[in-house]
Amino acid sequence: MGLREAKAKKTRKRILSEALQLFGRNGYEQTTMEAIAEAAEVSPSTLYRYFLTKDLILLDPLVGYDLIASFSLHAVNLPVEEALAKAILEWAKWQDRNAEEILRVRSLIDQNIMPRARVWDLISQSERDLNARLAEKLHLPEDDLQVVLSVRLLFLTITYTVADLWKASAGRSSAVAIAEQVLRMFAEHKVLIPRKAPRQ
Repeated sequence: MGLREAKAKKTRKRILSEALQLFGRNGYEQTTMEAIAEAAEVSPSTLYRYFLTKDLILLDPLVGYDLIASFSLHAVNLPVEEALAKAILEWAKWQDRNAEEILRVRSLIDQNIMPRARVWDLISQSERDLNARLAEKLHLPEDDLQVVLSVRLLFLTITYTVADLWKASAGRSSAVAIAEQVLRMFAEHKVLIPRKAPRQ
Protein backbone atom coordinates (compact mmCIF):
# COMPACT_ATOMS: atom_id res chain seq x y z
CA MET A 1 0.00 0.00 0.00
CA GLY A 2 1.39 3.38 -1.04
CA LEU A 3 1.63 6.45 1.20
CA ARG A 4 -1.40 8.06 -0.44
CA GLU A 5 -3.58 4.97 0.00
CA ALA A 6 -2.46 4.57 3.62
CA LYS A 7 -3.34 8.21 4.35
CA ALA A 8 -6.78 7.82 2.72
CA LYS A 9 -7.44 4.67 4.72
CA LYS A 10 -6.44 6.42 7.96
CA THR A 11 -8.70 9.40 7.16
CA ARG A 12 -11.63 7.13 6.34
CA LYS A 13 -11.16 5.24 9.60
CA ARG A 14 -10.99 8.49 11.61
CA ILE A 15 -14.20 9.78 9.99
CA LEU A 16 -16.00 6.54 10.83
CA SER A 17 -14.73 6.50 14.42
CA GLU A 18 -15.75 10.11 15.09
CA ALA A 19 -19.12 9.64 13.39
CA LEU A 20 -19.98 6.58 15.48
CA GLN A 21 -19.12 8.48 18.65
CA LEU A 22 -21.35 11.39 17.61
CA PHE A 23 -24.20 9.07 16.61
CA GLY A 24 -24.00 7.35 19.99
CA ARG A 25 -23.73 10.56 21.99
CA ASN A 26 -26.09 12.92 20.13
CA GLY A 27 -28.28 10.56 18.10
CA TYR A 28 -28.07 9.64 14.42
CA GLU A 29 -30.71 12.09 13.17
CA GLN A 30 -29.31 14.97 15.21
CA THR A 31 -25.75 14.54 13.93
CA THR A 32 -24.94 16.61 10.84
CA MET A 33 -22.30 15.95 8.20
CA GLU A 34 -20.71 19.27 9.20
CA ALA A 35 -20.39 18.09 12.82
CA ILE A 36 -18.76 14.86 11.64
CA ALA A 37 -16.29 16.80 9.47
CA GLU A 38 -15.39 19.05 12.41
CA ALA A 39 -14.91 16.12 14.80
CA ALA A 40 -12.77 14.24 12.26
CA GLU A 41 -10.76 17.41 11.54
CA VAL A 42 -11.43 17.34 7.81
CA SER A 43 -13.16 19.85 5.55
CA PRO A 44 -16.80 19.18 4.55
CA SER A 45 -15.66 18.75 0.93
CA THR A 46 -13.17 16.08 2.02
CA LEU A 47 -15.88 14.30 4.02
CA TYR A 48 -18.24 14.27 1.03
CA ARG A 49 -15.44 12.89 -1.12
CA TYR A 50 -15.28 9.85 1.16
CA PHE A 51 -18.98 9.56 2.04
CA LEU A 52 -21.88 11.21 0.20
CA THR A 53 -24.39 10.65 3.02
CA LYS A 54 -24.59 9.81 6.72
CA ASP A 55 -26.14 6.46 5.80
CA LEU A 56 -23.00 5.48 3.92
CA ILE A 57 -20.83 6.36 6.91
CA LEU A 58 -22.93 4.30 9.30
CA LEU A 59 -23.15 1.32 6.96
CA ASP A 60 -19.48 1.32 5.97
CA PRO A 61 -18.45 -1.36 8.52
CA LEU A 62 -21.14 -3.70 7.16
CA VAL A 63 -19.80 -3.65 3.60
CA GLY A 64 -16.23 -4.52 4.56
CA TYR A 65 -16.60 -8.15 3.48
CA ASP A 66 -17.40 -9.10 -0.13
CA LEU A 67 -19.25 -12.41 0.03
CA ILE A 68 -19.68 -12.58 -3.75
CA ALA A 69 -15.95 -12.12 -4.35
CA SER A 70 -15.22 -14.84 -1.78
CA PHE A 71 -17.65 -17.23 -3.46
CA SER A 72 -16.17 -16.49 -6.89
CA LEU A 73 -12.66 -17.18 -5.59
CA HIS A 74 -13.56 -20.52 -4.00
CA ALA A 75 -15.82 -21.58 -6.88
CA VAL A 76 -12.75 -21.83 -9.13
CA ASN A 77 -11.57 -25.03 -7.40
CA LEU A 78 -14.52 -26.20 -5.29
CA PRO A 79 -18.02 -27.52 -5.99
CA VAL A 80 -20.59 -24.73 -5.87
CA GLU A 81 -22.11 -25.88 -2.56
CA GLU A 82 -18.70 -25.95 -0.85
CA ALA A 83 -17.75 -22.56 -2.29
CA LEU A 84 -20.96 -21.06 -0.86
CA ALA A 85 -20.23 -22.60 2.56
CA LYS A 86 -16.66 -21.24 2.50
CA ALA A 87 -17.95 -17.76 1.69
CA ILE A 88 -20.46 -17.92 4.56
CA LEU A 89 -17.85 -19.10 7.07
CA GLU A 90 -15.36 -16.42 6.01
CA TRP A 91 -18.11 -13.80 6.39
CA ALA A 92 -18.80 -15.15 9.91
CA LYS A 93 -15.08 -14.99 10.74
CA TRP A 94 -15.04 -11.37 9.57
CA GLN A 95 -18.01 -10.64 11.89
CA ASP A 96 -16.09 -12.11 14.85
CA ARG A 97 -12.95 -10.11 14.02
CA ASN A 98 -14.89 -6.83 13.87
CA ALA A 99 -17.45 -7.63 16.56
CA GLU A 100 -17.30 -4.40 18.59
CA GLU A 101 -17.72 -2.08 15.61
CA ILE A 102 -20.37 -4.17 13.84
CA LEU A 103 -22.49 -4.60 16.98
CA ARG A 104 -22.31 -0.87 17.61
CA VAL A 105 -23.46 -0.16 14.06
CA ARG A 106 -26.24 -2.77 14.25
CA SER A 107 -27.54 -1.13 17.43
CA LEU A 108 -27.63 2.29 15.77
CA ILE A 109 -29.33 0.89 12.66
CA ASP A 110 -32.02 -0.77 14.77
CA GLN A 111 -32.88 2.64 16.24
CA ASN A 112 -33.14 4.52 12.92
CA ILE A 113 -35.51 3.90 10.03
CA MET A 114 -33.51 5.39 7.14
CA PRO A 115 -30.30 3.38 7.64
CA ARG A 116 -32.41 0.26 8.23
CA ALA A 117 -34.10 0.73 4.85
CA ARG A 118 -30.70 1.28 3.26
CA VAL A 119 -29.48 -2.05 4.68
CA TRP A 120 -32.23 -3.83 2.76
CA ASP A 121 -31.13 -2.00 -0.40
CA LEU A 122 -27.61 -3.35 0.14
CA ILE A 123 -28.92 -6.86 0.75
CA SER A 124 -31.04 -6.69 -2.41
CA GLN A 125 -28.04 -5.55 -4.45
CA SER A 126 -25.86 -8.33 -3.02
CA GLU A 127 -28.62 -10.81 -3.76
CA ARG A 128 -28.76 -9.68 -7.41
CA ASP A 129 -24.96 -9.85 -7.72
CA LEU A 130 -24.75 -13.37 -6.29
CA ASN A 131 -27.73 -14.40 -8.41
CA ALA A 132 -25.82 -13.39 -11.55
CA ARG A 133 -22.60 -15.09 -10.42
CA LEU A 134 -24.30 -18.33 -9.39
CA ALA A 135 -26.34 -18.47 -12.60
CA GLU A 136 -23.13 -18.05 -14.59
CA LYS A 137 -21.43 -20.83 -12.62
CA LEU A 138 -24.37 -23.23 -13.04
CA HIS A 139 -24.95 -22.27 -16.70
CA LEU A 140 -28.54 -21.36 -15.92
CA PRO A 141 -30.67 -18.24 -16.50
CA GLU A 142 -30.63 -15.74 -13.63
CA ASP A 143 -34.36 -16.23 -13.09
CA ASP A 144 -34.06 -20.02 -12.85
CA LEU A 145 -35.85 -21.15 -9.68
CA GLN A 146 -32.86 -23.19 -8.46
CA VAL A 147 -30.66 -20.09 -8.62
CA VAL A 148 -33.22 -17.76 -7.04
CA LEU A 149 -34.05 -20.11 -4.15
CA SER A 150 -30.37 -20.92 -3.49
CA VAL A 151 -29.43 -17.25 -3.24
CA ARG A 152 -32.40 -16.37 -1.05
CA LEU A 153 -31.64 -19.33 1.21
CA LEU A 154 -28.16 -17.94 1.72
CA PHE A 155 -29.10 -14.30 2.31
CA LEU A 156 -32.58 -14.39 3.83
CA THR A 157 -32.21 -17.57 5.87
CA ILE A 158 -28.63 -18.56 6.64
CA THR A 159 -26.71 -15.28 6.99
CA TYR A 160 -29.77 -13.49 8.40
CA THR A 161 -30.17 -16.17 11.09
CA VAL A 162 -26.46 -16.24 11.92
CA ALA A 163 -26.30 -12.43 12.18
CA ASP A 164 -29.38 -12.25 14.41
CA LEU A 165 -28.30 -15.03 16.78
CA TRP A 166 -24.81 -13.54 16.99
CA LYS A 167 -26.22 -10.07 17.73
CA ALA A 168 -28.60 -11.51 20.35
CA SER A 169 -25.56 -12.96 22.16
CA ALA A 170 -23.89 -9.51 22.02
CA GLY A 171 -20.99 -11.16 20.22
CA ARG A 172 -20.28 -13.55 23.09
CA SER A 173 -21.09 -16.51 20.85
CA SER A 174 -18.82 -17.03 17.87
CA ALA A 175 -20.45 -16.18 14.54
CA VAL A 176 -18.36 -18.96 13.00
CA ALA A 177 -19.70 -21.52 15.50
CA ILE A 178 -23.27 -20.40 14.82
CA ALA A 179 -22.72 -20.55 11.04
CA GLU A 180 -21.23 -24.04 11.32
CA GLN A 181 -24.23 -25.17 13.37
CA VAL A 182 -26.69 -23.73 10.84
CA LEU A 183 -24.88 -25.35 7.90
CA ARG A 184 -24.76 -28.65 9.79
CA MET A 185 -28.53 -28.51 10.33
CA PHE A 186 -29.04 -28.28 6.57
CA ALA A 187 -26.43 -30.97 5.81
CA GLU A 188 -28.11 -33.38 8.24
CA HIS A 189 -31.58 -32.59 6.85
CA LYS A 190 -32.78 -31.32 10.24
CA VAL A 191 -34.46 -28.26 8.76
CA LEU A 192 -38.09 -29.00 8.00
CA ILE A 193 -38.88 -28.36 4.34
CA PRO A 194 -42.62 -28.08 3.60
CA ARG A 195 -43.75 -30.86 1.29
CA LYS A 196 -46.99 -32.07 -0.16
CA ALA A 197 -48.32 -35.48 0.78
CA PRO A 198 -47.62 -38.11 -1.90
CA ARG A 199 -50.52 -38.84 -4.19
CA GLN A 200 -52.48 -41.95 -3.31
